[in-house]
Amino acid sequence: MSIEGEIKISVVARSGQVESVSITSTRPLHITKLFAGKSIDSVAEIMNALYQLCNTAHRFAFLRLLDESAVITLSQNEIQAYKLLLDLETIREHCFSIASKWSQDADNLIDTNIINLLATLKEINSTLFANTDALSLADKELQSFNSIDKLIIKLEQQLQNLLIGSKNNSESIFTDMDSFNNWLQVGESKSVTFLNYLQQHKLNEIGDVKVSHLPDLNLQEVSALLNNDAYIQHPSYQEITCETTPYSRQSKHQFIKQLVNVHGNGVLTRAVSQLLEVFELLNKVKHDYRDIEPENISYNIQLPVLETSALVQLEAARGRLVHQLSIENEKIKTYQILAPTEWNFHPEGVLNNMIKSLSFTDKEDLIKRVKLLVNAIDPCVGYSVEVDHA
Repeated sequence: MSIEGEIKISVVARSGQVESVSITSTRPLHITKLFAGKSIDSVAEIMNALYQLCNTAHRFAFLRLLDESAVITLSQNEIQAYKLLLDLETIREHCFSIASKWSQDADNLIDTNIINLLATLKEINSTLFANTDALSLADKELQSFNSIDKLIIKLEQQLQNLLIGSKNNSESIFTDMDSFNNWLQVGESKSVTFLNYLQQHKLNEIGDVKVSHLPDLNLQEVSALLNNDAYIQHPSYQEITCETTPYSRQSKHQFIKQLVNVHGNGVLTRAVSQLLEVFELLNKVKHDYRDIEPENISYNIQLPVLETSALVQLEAARGRLVHQLSIENEKIKTYQILAPTEWNFHPEGVLNNMIKSLSFTDKEDLIKRVKLLVNAIDPCVGYSVEVDHA
């Protein structure tokens, strides 16, 4: 069962110009109301069933809420292991979207290399947590980082083959424009094909508009806002509609700044930001989690009688994710989730501005460009495009 829903994008265009854009959502944003009155075990099971995309992110956020509420206690070693799984999930989401969405009109085949890569990521997870459900409330056995050493080496090679190709090294191509352009000339990966396609068809700079990235949040202020259903549907921060995307996270990277200076912050820059993030996270996986030690995990659950509340935020593959709960009388009282999709597809947000900036030749061309923009913001979201063109 999936509750992702769909973003509906309606565009009215006249005489070669976009006149209006409507972005609406059928995403059931308030489904977490079903959590009210249920036990934490029930909510843990429901959440695992509901959230197929970014499953690790949602379930890790739930465990952190329980930790913040003193219902369970997460060790720092355990938290590091979950952060590792979250980084691997982001790598997986990015790679799958690149393999399935970075294609030319006549190229709709998924690279078979992605199948092997997904299998390796699954094996890392099952090895690290000894074939148990890593994010459940059940007893589990965490292994040391050394147990996945060889699998990480294998993953690195698979990422190189899938995304970069054999003639270049990921550590060099994102250092400066000369190295990047050389890779585009001699590289042999699907990434190279797609990025060259954008440039050859003069699509690389579409969607280059002024943007506002989601800043650090005042969590106390956001906590109050989350009690308003309308806010969750159309969030803003300090009266500004913001985006929270891989490009947002990579926008301060020195190479991305160079790319913006040459191509703006449109489709090409956003695609490269996603690609770069894969290798930034790979480097983090290789070096930041080596201290993870074996641990037998068993929770001594302490359910509060008086109302207790908590809020957590984390960076998931698609952007910043916020979860909030309150517990009272041993049951969940309220639960809210603010997903990055609601920021990135706000009716007056970044996609609206991007579409309004488009120039195009005909209806088919306009639809193609809108789809490129949607995939550049969130390639995992379900959406439909309707164009009224005359």
